[in-house]
Amino acid sequence: MRLTQLAAVVLLLTPPVVCWAGNSIVPTTTLAAETSNNTSAAPGFSSQSNGNRSSGNVSRLDVHTLLSSGLKTKVYAHLMLWFGKSNHMNVGYSSTDPAQVHRQITDMISRGIDGVIIDWYGSNTFEDQATQVVMAEAESQPGFTFAIMVDQGAIKWDSCAGCSPQQALINQLQYVEQKYFSSPAYMTDQGRPVVTNFDIDLAYSIDWNALNAALSTHPLFLFQNNSGFSHVLSGGSYSWVMPTASDYGLSYLASFYGAGISSGEQVVGAAYKGFNDSLAAWGSHRIMGQQCGQTWLKTFSEINGLYNSTKSLPALQLVTWNDYEEGTEIESGIDNCFSVSAAVSGTSLNWTPQGDEGTVDHYQLLARQLPIRPMCKQQFGRHAHLIPRSCSVVPGHCRWTVGKPQRHRGRPIRQLQQSGRALLQPGHRFELHLLPRRRYSRKWHREVHSHRIRTRRDRRQSTSPAIAPGLRYFFVYLRAARTRPRG
Repeated sequence: MRLTQLAAVVLLLTPPVVCWAGNSIVPTTTLAAETSNNTSAAPGFSSQSNGNRSSGNVSRLDVHTLLSSGLKTKVYAHLMLWFGKSNHMNVGYSSTDPAQVHRQITDMISRGIDGVIIDWYGSNTFEDQATQVVMAEAESQPGFTFAIMVDQGAIKWDSCAGCSPQQALINQLQYVEQKYFSSPAYMTDQGRPVVTNFDIDLAYSIDWNALNAALSTHPLFLFQNNSGFSHVLSGGSYSWVMPTASDYGLSYLASFYGAGISSGEQVVGAAYKGFNDSLAAWGSHRIMGQQCGQTWLKTFSEINGLYNSTKSLPALQLVTWNDYEEGTEIESGIDNCFSVSAAVSGTSLNWTPQGDEGTVDHYQLLARQLPIRPMCKQQFGRHAHLIPRSCSVVPGHCRWTVGKPQRHRGRPIRQLQQSGRALLQPGHRFELHLLPRRRYSRKWHREVHSHRIRTRRDRRQSTSPAIAPGLRYFFVYLRAARTRPRG
């Protein structure tokens, strides 16, 4: 996978949106909109020792862009619906709150997620109540789907009195069939509703043929891991995070995808940021490091190395959307440990990335004419990595300049042409905000630089380049973005 790099040049890859009009700026956004919490994580949620980041502002770049060009993979988030119960961590919201579920699903859609797979714990439970809220919200969002994953806990904690595990599971699936299969938002494959399970075969002995016969609608059963492809009644299998694996689960994923390709059945891949159950009541201190976002990116690399436009991965599950207790949630974002240091020298602004720039997709420049609060937004190009990174103010214009093209990780990077100028005149004051954006990254790095453009008298006492007097400009460096695969 090629990691798309950064460019210090104003570039809009879509038809340009002109936000400079004469001597003024046409506002298109606000600084608050670009920096405040834009996730469904609770506004007051704080960073945790297991690697979960506090709520903040994350990139809205489509998660599909982490996959190779041409893949038609559906991307689903694994959703936990137990929050708000007294025996689970308080994350600042209840899974049964319709307003919260609306925020979660609209947040997922904004990141390019196609649906959810719900970890379900049985009929008439707290989680079942929340599932009905999710179903109602999904039905109001065209194209967004949901499916049920029956957790072994549905048998352990929600069985009928005196029932065997077999009968308990039959009862549960008959309820799912009656309650959820008929929803227009329920996930199907060739017309068949999709059902998965979590660790049921590890805990119980189930006659799956007898269970299927007890249902009027025969679902497509997806099982787990490599063995799931050869499981009785299997329509395919899904992969999961393996927290004890020594190589971040990459060899497991490679083996799983190989088995799936050979089977010809439905394959549901996995992408995850890491794992840490040190805060879970049931935890056993299993830890898979996040590697400042590299674990997340490597799980996509495994997919991109095996699948392409002629051999597409059918589905991908993000493990997980919101399991805060096991440290796999991506709801609040993934920290790539990236920051920017910056300095103003004369009329030039230069910035230096600190951290792995391979996790950054692009920079954005925000500008506003004071005291007007709304801002104009321009994007610094996605397809180049140019050094030095600088923004220079020259008489009459704000001009973005670039240096020589470089190579990154052995990949040739093409040079982009300069574009975009803003006319600056005496008496106007501007703020310029530079935002390096990263995929699913919450953490913002802020450095504010202000510089008063010298008057003519000041310029006689300085060697700095001449600039129209009376201007003041500020530079604020904030967050970082994500990678893009090779097109």
